[in-house]
Amino acid sequence: MADLSRIREHMEVIGADGVHVGTVDSVSGDRIKLIKADSGSHSGHHHYVSAGLIADIEGNRVRLSANGANAALLEEEQDGSALGEQGLFTWRNVGIGAAAAAVAAAAGLGARAFFRSGESGGGSGGKSRSNSGGRSKGKAKQSA
Repeated sequence: MADLSRIREHMEVIGADGVHVGTVDSVSGDRIKLIKADSGSHSGHHHYVSAGLIADIEGNRVRLSANGANAALLEEEQDGSALGEQGLFTWRNVGIGAAAAAVAAAAGLGARAFFRSGESGGGSGGKSRSNSGGRSKGKAKQSA
């Protein structure tokens, strides 16, 4: 784990890919408290980054082990809960909804494939189509 005593107010917090994640307000226990302005659409209060995500402290930057997009998803609320866990649209609920949608989509795809093959006799309408115009059958007889 990184030495949190090296982290100072106003240091930039960046993802492993160099993308800006936030600015340090302070260190609170084993977490970095980000300034309110870096809370994005979920603003009005501070977000926190766990010290376990810190890969390195480089000059005036705290580099995280996760890329910027993933690090933003791993930010925490003051009470340690994940972002949005207090409301209806929690990451857990979104994940469950996405899983249900994937199952429904897969089931729908399977049903469409089933009905499509039943309607058309396996995709060929019950007729055998060949680009060879029947020539392959003659060649088969000649070589037998």
